Amino acid sequence: MCNTGIHDDISILDIDNPFPGSISYYLPLCSSTMDVARRLSSTALYGLVRTGEQSNGRGRLPGRLWHGSKEESLLVTMWLPIAAFGDAPPPLLAGLALKRACESWASEHGLSFTKGLNLKWPNDLLCDGRKIAGLLCETSGSTVYVGVGLNCLQEEFPTGFNTDPGSIYMQTGKKPELNDMAAGLAKAFHGLLGAPSGWKNEYESAMAWRQRRVCFVPGIDSPPVHGILLGIDDGGSIIMSLDGEPTRRSFASGELRRY
Repeated sequence: MCNTGIHDDISILDIDNPFPGSISYYLPLCSSTMDVARRLSSTALYGLVRTGEQSNGRGRLPGRLWHGSKEESLLVTMWLPIAAFGDAPPPLLAGLALKRACESWASEHGLSFTKGLNLKWPNDLLCDGRKIAGLLCETSGSTVYVGVGLNCLQEEFPTGFNTDPGSIYMQTGKKPELNDMAAGLAKAFHGLLGAPSGWKNEYESAMAWRQRRVCFVPGIDSPPVHGILLGIDDGGSIIMSLDGEPTRRSFASGELRRY
């Protein structure tokens, strides 16, 4: 057990984390790994906290929660210095790391995501149109916190979601070990330190609905616009060719939807 003064039941998580001096933690239940990570990040420059269950995991947009059954999803928040992201927007680099981690796990087990993995800008991982993971990035001072909810072991889901959910098991037929996935995510992040050249092309090649007609909502109270999704600019904003407009437009935030 670890005496952090935060949770009596928190312990050191024994995984291979390649970041120098990093510490990995585990606790069976918490309100949100993002909240716990903010308090634990004073213990190391790099680190992560994984939980078996969240009571109040939150999504990127107000009012959206992350639902995960006990020990069926990888629920983790990593923290890194903002300098580790180079010039890349943290949510996009985090999406690439998550995609790489899932693909590496599948490859190591002689499996594949036959429908491919796609990144729904800015923070979802899709497979065959189903959402298998969501990301939430928050910055405080010089530290970036990357929250991940990755569906791993689920065999089915209830209905009523905005996007039909899926899981690694549903897509590959194998249930991964959650600690292995946490270690793989840390390794994938380490491989993207400083945003190596080519990250933008890699992201664009994985973008869901690129070169297709989409609906985009620029803000909560803004009317939707329609057009062709072209890619992203150097700052991570999406670029669209809107219906009836002669020039391309970029958007730094908002919600993409299939047309």
